[in-house]
This record gives sequence, C-alpha cells and structure tokens, in this order.
Amino acid sequence: MSNASPKLRPGLLYRIPLVRRPFFQRDFVASQRDAAIAERDAAIAELDRLRSVIDVEKSRGSDRAAEIARIAEYISRDASVLQYRQAYFEAYGHTPPEPGVPAARPYPDPASSLSYKQKLTGLLPISNGRGAEIGPLDIPLLSKDEADILYVDHLDTEGLQKKYPTLTNIAPVDRPMVNNNLADTLRADSPLDYLVASQVMEHVPNPVRWLREAAETLHTGGLLALSLPDRRMTFDFLRHESRPSDVVSAYLNDAIVPDVRSVYDHHSQASLINMKWASELSVTPEEIVDGYGSVQPPLATDSHMEYVYGAKDGKYFDVHAWVFTPPSFLILMAQLTQEGFIPFRCRQFYPTDKHCSDRGNSSFTVILEKVSDDCSRRELRKSFLMCLGG
Repeated sequence: MSNASPKLRPGLLYRIPLVRRPFFQRDFVASQRDAAIAERDAAIAELDRLRSVIDVEKSRGSDRAAEIARIAEYISRDASVLQYRQAYFEAYGHTPPEPGVPAARPYPDPASSLSYKQKLTGLLPISNGRGAEIGPLDIPLLSKDEADILYVDHLDTEGLQKKYPTLTNIAPVDRPMVNNNLADTLRADSPLDYLVASQVMEHVPNPVRWLREAAETLHTGGLLALSLPDRRMTFDFLRHESRPSDVVSAYLNDAIVPDVRSVYDHHSQASLINMKWASELSVTPEEIVDGYGSVQPPLATDSHMEYVYGAKDGKYFDVHAWVFTPPSFLILMAQLTQEGFIPFRCRQFYPTDKHCSDRGNSSFTVILEKVSDDCSRRELRKSFLMCLGG
C-alpha cells in the first residue's frame, strides 16, 4: 500500500465536509481558505485606500472648482475687464472669446518680425519728409544722416550734459523747449510730416495738452509715432493703470508738473522689478506672480514722502506720471477721441511682444495720424477699439 497522499479532484474535495476529511486535507483546505481570506482582506484594504484617495481628490477638485469660480467672478466684476468687454463688443459686434480678459493685437498690419525701430519709424515718410524726434537724449532713433530731422528736448545740449554727466553721446539739441510748449518750440518749423517720441509720453504731466500741441506741429495726415512702457514688464508692475478721469483732470486743471497723485503713486509703488541692471535685489514679474504674495521687491526709492511733499509745493519730479497696458491705453485713447480732446486716429498699433529681443519686449508702439476737424469722433474711437483682442 502506497504512503503517498491520495489525489482527490478539487471538485470532490470541496463536497466533503471539513470535519470528515483527513487531517492533511483539512490543513490543505484551511491554508487555501486563509490565503483567500488574506487576499480578500488585502483587496478590501486596497479598495478602502482607493476610495479615500478618490474622496480626497474629489474634495480637492471641489475646492479647486470653487476657487476657480471665485476667481472668475472677481475677474468678471473688475472694472477694467468690464470696460474691455464692452469696448470689444462695440468694435466687433460680439462678445470676446473666453476668458474675455483685456488683450490687444497688431492692427491693421501684423507685426511679423519688426524691430523696435522699424515699428516706430516704418510708416514715417523719412525719405521725403521732415520731422522731429522728441527727447532723443543719447540714443536717437533717427540719425541726421538718414532723415531730415530736428532734435527736441526739455533743455539745450549744455543743460542736458550737466544734468546727465555720465552720458557722453548726447545728441545735439536743435530745439530746446520754449514756454514748456511743444507747439511754441516748433512753430517756425511747422507743419511737419512726422514726430517721434520713444518712452516720453509716460513722463508728460499733461498728456492731452501735449498731444494737442503735437497735433499743432503736424499737417493733416501727419504722423506721431509713440512708444510707451508696458506696466506688466517694468518697475510699474504693482501700479494700477491710469484712468481717463485722471488724464482729463490733469488737462482741465492745466497741470504743468506731475501732480501729487502721480508722484506719490510712482514713488510708493515703483519697485525693483526687471531692474537687474540697477540692483541684484531686482525680481521678475513671474517671480512675483508665482510667489502668491510672498515675493515683495524693495521700492525703487527710499523716503518717497519727501518727493510727495515737494510735488505739493509745485516742484518738478521726473516720474512715470502715467501707467498703461496696451488694452488700457487703447480704451483711454478711444475715450479721449470720443470726447473731442485729441485730433488723432490710430493708424497702426503694435502691442508688447515679450519674445522680442529689443525694447519691444517691454513696450508697445502706436502710430497716430492727425485728422481734420470734420472727422467723425465715432470713427476715431473705433480706430483704437479695433486693436483690441488677440
């Protein structure tokens, strides 16, 4: 008789009650059962773990969805967003595509790969016209060799050399300012075919008056080429965009120097942002955004209140009196033309392009065309609004 354990088909084995089986069979079945129970328990534990993960993810998803909803509600109630969406609808006859936040586009011609200088001067009649560059200092955009051009600045050449002793290549000034008035300064030379002002208008204490004076120096159809810094790329990053009401107030109050509001806003908010050339403490706009409030760059100016009180006494301080983004500038200009403050239409607009390798990565460009008195204000307004979107 063999001592080997009998081989039973599993189907038969499981039909025999456990208590009636031989001990070796009981042990075999018990081990199988224990293994199955252990496997079942492990599966249940894993299922519980997965359920808890799913619950956590659902909770997180719910929280994230609620957070996104709060952000969307805040954005949709922001005045600049509301004004942009209304202006967009006025221009195009339909609402802007999602997310409907302020944006601008090159219009009417695409920017393609134009340089900073090409954007500013490409439409000007340089070869057969006469113009003036305002505030060229040591880096004029147009040289005397390539254009029939006058250099205009707030001081004469000697005065600029004394004011900026570290600059060795200041362009000789042809027309120092007369009576702090651009039209008076260029009256003997008018009418001109074009004016160029790179990074100037944001410093002007009274933009409406300055634009009207510029128009006086141009013949109808003459061009004014402007480049302005984009708040989002400069030390103005933490400041609010300038409002039409502030610009109109400066005009109606006949401002001749930056007022207290301008000086305080500049010096209390201008910070070391995108200023690696000036300080190792400078940070980027992206670092501030990603920091979610934890990255707070130092102010660019210490003891700024002394400047504020000086402005109150009527002293002149060179500040960014006005702060823009491309959309905010377009909407402001549309309103100024609608109100009849300035006789210009938008001939060409180039928004800021952060991918540019020159100043175009922190500045936007607009070419304004002087119009006749009988030009429709509605048409002028729409010339700016058509540059919205992107």
